[in-house]
Amino acid sequence: MKNIEIMKHILICAIFAAYIFASCKEEPIGQTATDGVPPGSIISWRAESAPGGAIINYELPDDDDLLYVKAVYYINGVEKKTMSSIYNRKLEIEGFGNTEEQTAQLYCVDRSGNHSTPTEIRFHPDTPPVQTIFESMNMTPGFGGVQIVWENPNKTDVVIYLIAADSLGDIYVADIVYSNSAEGRFNLRGFDTTKRLFGGFIRDKWDNYSDTLQGLFSPLYEIKFDKSKWSMRGLPGDNTTEFGWGWQWSAMYDESTGEPGAHTGVGRTPMLFTLDLGDTVVLSRYTLWHRLGDWSYGHHNPRKWKLYGTVSLAGDKPNDYWEGEGFKNDWTFLMDCYSFKPSGDDNPFVTQEDRDYANRGFEFEFDSNLPPVRYIRFYIESNWSGGDMIHIAEVSFWGKKFQ
Repeated sequence: MKNIEIMKHILICAIFAAYIFASCKEEPIGQTATDGVPPGSIISWRAESAPGGAIINYELPDDDDLLYVKAVYYINGVEKKTMSSIYNRKLEIEGFGNTEEQTAQLYCVDRSGNHSTPTEIRFHPDTPPVQTIFESMNMTPGFGGVQIVWENPNKTDVVIYLIAADSLGDIYVADIVYSNSAEGRFNLRGFDTTKRLFGGFIRDKWDNYSDTLQGLFSPLYEIKFDKSKWSMRGLPGDNTTEFGWGWQWSAMYDESTGEPGAHTGVGRTPMLFTLDLGDTVVLSRYTLWHRLGDWSYGHHNPRKWKLYGTVSLAGDKPNDYWEGEGFKNDWTFLMDCYSFKPSGDDNPFVTQEDRDYANRGFEFEFDSNLPPVRYIRFYIESNWSGGDMIHIAEVSFWGKKFQ
């Protein structure tokens, strides 16, 4: 009897499970099809040329269950689809790499997923962004390499391939830059002064390629200054405090952009510190690295600052000479600096391009007419939190020794 009761219990459970399974299988996902009748086709259309594509305006058929309009077209042999709600009455097609006549098929799609008979449209794209950006590109000799600048008014996502010739004259990809900034600049470094071929070309996300800009350039001479000779000079007004746990001034020039770096305690604004390079030099450029990772463009990282330089320190000046504006009358103003954020200062988020830019370091070139210096004073006007503390991962300077 007990076994019979167990079997009944198992049978009831099995029937119940089967019922639940069947119920789950029958539950529709998404819009339930209501008919098999296709909607009408687009009544009329008009194409407005756009960079690398077109904006298609159209009139819709009178169908109560019409849901959206879909365009189907091909770019470099790959099928692409663009959809737009019936409330928009237009859709944008983009991604073509030339201005030749293109075709697309427009479909009306209803709530049951039925597609209308396609309407073929033809249009001529305007000059695609990959070509517009290429036409704006310019390349000039730079310290240790070349500098490339470009304009990207539509802020299109592009990849810029930078090429160079090696010592045997063979061409290779020396660096790759990802950007959607309206104005771009990149310095390709690491070369001696030997004249060689440099170049660059652009690819967009649809695999359209530009031509190659190229030329023979002789990089400008420079050396990276020996940081073992560097030291900090605690002038009156400088924030000489150190946070501790390895966060100290010497970590700002230990050849590591990772943690720890320099980190002060609470100070005052403007935030000052003075670096002794150990030699009298003519400066060509320098790079400053933020405390990176989640700290990029935030916290105590410098935002706006100035650099001043001199060959010697006056030892007979009162404290207010150093703490105020007095030293500026004797020191050489070297440059204004700003930690540029590709996505824009008004963007509350940090994009991947922002991180990539910060990871490379903020690089600044000095005017070639500046006099030689030995001591450099950082005059930090603001950090990214609006406070009065500083943290910097690393600083490097380049140029040549003064003879």
